[in-house]
Amino acid sequence: MDINRIETVSSSDLAAFIIEMLNWAINFAAVLAVIMIIVAGFQYITSMGDEKKIANANRSLIFSLVGMILVFIAPSVIQFVIDNFLNI
Repeated sequence: MDINRIETVSSSDLAAFIIEMLNWAINFAAVLAVIMIIVAGFQYITSMGDEKKIANANRSLIFSLVGMILVFIAPSVIQFVIDNFLNI
C-alpha cells in the first residue's frame, strides 16, 4: 500500500467515488424493495385465510412500499445536501 498516492487524489475523484457508491446503494435498495414486494405477494397467496399471516403480509407490503418511496426520494435529498451543505 502506497501512502503517497493519497496525496494525489483530487476532490473530483472523491466526489465521483461517493456519487458512484450512492448510485449503487440506491439501485440495490430499489431491487431489494421490489423483491420484498414479491415476497409479500407470496405471503398473501400462501396465507390461506389465516389472519396472522395476512397481517404479516400486509405489514411486509407496507414496509416494502415505504422503502420504495424512500428509494425514489433519496436522490433528491442527496442532491439537496450536496448542493446546500457540501458545496461539491
